[in-house]
Amino acid sequence: MVLEPQPYTSLPGARFQPLSRELGFERYNLLEVSDDSVNYEDLFGGLEVDFMVHDGTLKLSGPAYVSNEAPMVCVVEGDLIVDGPLVIRDLDIYVPLWIKGSLRARDLVLSYDAQVFIEGDLELTGNLVTSGTDATHLVVHGETRIGAWLRPSHRGAIYLPASTPDPIEGDALTARLAPTLDPRRNFPLSLCEHVLAGQPLLRD
Repeated sequence: MVLEPQPYTSLPGARFQPLSRELGFERYNLLEVSDDSVNYEDLFGGLEVDFMVHDGTLKLSGPAYVSNEAPMVCVVEGDLIVDGPLVIRDLDIYVPLWIKGSLRARDLVLSYDAQVFIEGDLELTGNLVTSGTDATHLVVHGETRIGAWLRPSHRGAIYLPASTPDPIEGDALTARLAPTLDPRRNFPLSLCEHVLAGQPLLRD
């Protein structure tokens, strides 16, 4: 069974509700949470900004595969807990995921234009993968507890605390990739598919 990606607002168990733009701008300062890296004007230009808010902790079962269909800001007013991997593949669309608490999952994969801002900790029993564009953002204000950080792409704004292990990249990453991964064949998609299927990314 092939897992189809879906927007944050359609994930089973999610209860995102719209918030007025006036309150959204008042409560959520994107420039501040991004460590002065990006603001709403950068992402949305002159377009109106839609805010969607999930009140409290959001728990998701099984793999969570995200690809959004419309630009918006999605805020989780609590922790985001995923019983499995969280894979985000936003292409040519900007949807900041703002987590007021911590993010806990097996793996976290950011591909293409994915954007995640975490005020708490990032806790992964597996790996972090950052394989995005210049628009990619990952900002963690708390601590990180992760297995390994795979960085096939240096693009994007990735702001992680000192508790983050050094990234595995370049030739070192190529040498350690699992035999079933071929970096020459649509590597970003292969990474996502491997993580969603529970297959290892690195050799033992």
